[in-house]
Amino acid sequence: MIETWEIAGHILEYYDETHQYLIDGICVPSVTQILKVKFGSKYSDVRQDVLNSAAEEGTRVHKAIENYEKLNVEDITCEELRNYKFLKKQYKFECLDNEVPIILFKDGKPIAAGRIDLVLELDKEIGLGDIKRTAVFDKEYTAYQLNIYRIGYKQSYGVEIKFLKGLHLRKDKRKFYNLPINEEMTWNLINECFRKEVEE
Repeated sequence: MIETWEIAGHILEYYDETHQYLIDGICVPSVTQILKVKFGSKYSDVRQDVLNSAAEEGTRVHKAIENYEKLNVEDITCEELRNYKFLKKQYKFECLDNEVPIILFKDGKPIAAGRIDLVLELDKEIGLGDIKRTAVFDKEYTAYQLNIYRIGYKQSYGVEIKFLKGLHLRKDKRKFYNLPINEEMTWNLINECFRKEVEE
């Protein structure tokens, strides 16, 4: 399956089978690949069948939340969706959009792409949220991830993002984490990633 969007004057394509992004026909890294520069392959010591199963579950949860928010369709078998609804009521946030594609630019050139889980509204401010179904919630990783998305979202849509939230949803887990905004830290990682790419 191929998905296509026009963003900030560029054509972004996503090839689901290979998990590959193209901008104006040129392959670019995903935000996940940028994060590997700092964090490596987080699950390299986990068996492939376990990873596949976790990926399938993660996809199911993301789809259940997307269907609930966009189509008002509720998957009553999805415990994580129930937990999501609990957090939504508890913290009084609204979901404005989900699975939102972004292009990341450096010096005016498109360099990477990704997709944001949630665009949220809370206390009349716009923010981003990321859903994690991992056994342990990695605050540092998710903060870097959302900070990259924050820059890309503003570059793609011209909207200032005021807060970043991590949602930990896994069976009995339902946590809503506040994550710091840090542009300098984020640009340092982006610059390091593309410096390495040039060197290679």
